[in-house]
Amino acid sequence: MKQGKESETGLRIASGTGEEIRADVSDNTLKAYEHATRKLESWLEGRALSDAVLAEYVRFLHEQGKSPATINLALSAVKWMAEHRGIDSVAGASTEGALSDVRQAGKRRERRRVDGLTWDDVERVCAVAESADTAAGLRDAAMISLMSDCLLRISEVVAVDVEDVGEEGLRMTSGESEQEERGAALYICDSTRRLIKRYRRRTGVDSGALFRRIRFQNHVSEDRLGVKGAREAIRRRAAEAGVEGSISGHSLRAGSALSLAEAGASVREVQRAGRWRDPAMPARYVREAPEEGSPVKRYKGE
Repeated sequence: MKQGKESETGLRIASGTGEEIRADVSDNTLKAYEHATRKLESWLEGRALSDAVLAEYVRFLHEQGKSPATINLALSAVKWMAEHRGIDSVAGASTEGALSDVRQAGKRRERRRVDGLTWDDVERVCAVAESADTAAGLRDAAMISLMSDCLLRISEVVAVDVEDVGEEGLRMTSGESEQEERGAALYICDSTRRLIKRYRRRTGVDSGALFRRIRFQNHVSEDRLGVKGAREAIRRRAAEAGVEGSISGHSLRAGSALSLAEAGASVREVQRAGRWRDPAMPARYVREAPEEGSPVKRYKGE
């Protein structure tokens, strides 16, 4: 769109937005907001944004097959923009009515089934989880992002302590693979580190179990999140983001292996990233490619 039309709608995130404002949301959420507002601007074609027009856009997205959670994320982006520009949000009764209709219809719509949560899926799931603006939402986003980076089993992620996350990465001191046995650190992306820090600031978790049970009204327990609770959180957050179906605790591990393969990683690279002893499992995802350095850092890292 032309620059004039962009300024009319006032939706873009200004390049000079202060760090204190950008810090309100994670990198993944900010990226999702930017993407959502670009899509809306393109659809508007220069029209002024109003409650009625936004309601029309909600129905348009629904007709395009977008999930209620994805549509809600688009509305969250508009509201966030308005808040940080100091203007009133246009979202009103018409928009809320359209969103209610979409949610009801979404319950009847068969969503896509997936086995793994790829890197693209994880970005969307974490953005939706964090947009809930709760301690549990931040915990789940941080946990899911860490599982994706490190190809963690669900039993491994619930065992992570604050002290295990260092400058060198995530240190695994015991486990099935040779890499775990020698205590090698697993690479963590910068965006995941920032998400973990934001979760810890919100909850006050400064030692011991990193991922805790969170009860009513954001009360953070001393108890470690269990395997069952972590599995339910992954399924719930994936469903909220419109990724529903055969999702399990293994979905982050499988999805990252698939993403590495699609990026060109070799069987050996994926085997090393996922700490598999037998190459048969990573061979299901991978085509051969040259290896160099940490595969997650090279293919995913900032």
